[in-house]
Amino acid sequence: MSLNTFEEVYLGLTGSGYYGFDTVNLGIAGQNLPTLQNQLVAGFATDNYWLGSLGLSPATFNISDLNSPIPSLLGTLYNQSYVPGSSWAYTAGAFYQTPPVLGSLTFGGYDRSRMDSNHTLSDIAFGPESSRDLVVQLQAITYNTIGGTPLLTKPIEIFIDSMVSSLWLPLEVCQEFEKAFNLTWNTNSSLYLLDEDVHTALLAQNPTFTFTLGNETGGETVDIVFPYAAFDLNVTLPITNGPSRYFPLQRAQNSTQYTLGRVFLQEAYVVADYDRQIFSVSQALFPSTSVPQQLVAICAPGHDAACRTGGSGGLSTGAIVGIVICVVVLLCLTVAGMVWKRRSKRRRQQEIERTAAAAEHSYTAETKGTLSKSEAEYQDRERHEMDPGSGRQEMDSGNELRPELAGGYQDLGMHNRHEIMTSWKPHEMPTQEVAAHELEAPLK
Repeated sequence: MSLNTFEEVYLGLTGSGYYGFDTVNLGIAGQNLPTLQNQLVAGFATDNYWLGSLGLSPATFNISDLNSPIPSLLGTLYNQSYVPGSSWAYTAGAFYQTPPVLGSLTFGGYDRSRMDSNHTLSDIAFGPESSRDLVVQLQAITYNTIGGTPLLTKPIEIFIDSMVSSLWLPLEVCQEFEKAFNLTWNTNSSLYLLDEDVHTALLAQNPTFTFTLGNETGGETVDIVFPYAAFDLNVTLPITNGPSRYFPLQRAQNSTQYTLGRVFLQEAYVVADYDRQIFSVSQALFPSTSVPQQLVAICAPGHDAACRTGGSGGLSTGAIVGIVICVVVLLCLTVAGMVWKRRSKRRRQQEIERTAAAAEHSYTAETKGTLSKSEAEYQDRERHEMDPGSGRQEMDSGNELRPELAGGYQDLGMHNRHEIMTSWKPHEMPTQEVAAHELEAPLK
């Protein structure tokens, strides 16, 4: 079945997903993290998304039958007692830090070592729409240079969405950014592309941006502070003809487009509690890898005792499933076969026949009729993944133009913004020292 995006469609980020079931592994073999069977996954073919997404909401899916809801990933984790409640916590990480800091995703609680408890806005009520739940009031945007004027002075309600990369702000706010930092809108790419002069000036100025969030005007607030490095990003083909710097700001045409994407989540730590329908936003911390995690469980209402003693089927007593995001949790997807499997199988057979024929003609008399080891392995092994083409699958070394830091999570949700939840005690999944680089999606 084909389903489109929901909230993201307002931003021109579209693309149908073809749904099916597969096994989802939340870790590397031997790390004692869950392997979940029969999870709903989607394969999609669109140039609007260049990385996979991991859903975070506990909401069930109803695809073909409203009477047969399909559990989400978080719902499955909770139903199978891997997590003590329907909650998650996420920050996208900061590749511009020295050394680079990976993202962090925790199901069933949060990692206290990744949040500044003195700079936290707590108990923010979920929005009235389940697909637009993490709505907060953005009260001001300021920067620290001498004589700088506020970039946003009128509060707006804005959605935190990890499936989106940039900041989508009102046109008048974008124009204030343009005046303050000499930004120029490029209509062909729909981006604020930076030439070398502007980029050099921004590096010299090195502004610090402060986003002030609140529950309501005059109430409790929190300041989330960003260095310019968080906005110093790179874009390339197919959006531009070659590598170019850009500022991750988008012109929102109306309030349905006001969005804080993953660029915001580099310096923000979000904890979402679906059982109580509240969330919090904190300034993110970047502890050394030598600092131990401080995982804290968020128990479902009425189950505090079970949280303290541990469930019957969890990973370990009181365990939380925690993940250090490298790119995105790897999913072994076969669902895309509904669209391309038959055609790819036919192409694969043709390629094998051509390869075998070419090999046979090129071999000497002594080796004619045999295949090399690599060819034999190729014929003997069925391929289950789509060909990545020339897309880059590894993190850059840091010595080149840096694409946007991708969310591994968070945004990290499946199409239609059905997202997932967590587990019972603090176990974060180790990762290789690689970070995700996302190619910015073209906007329509």
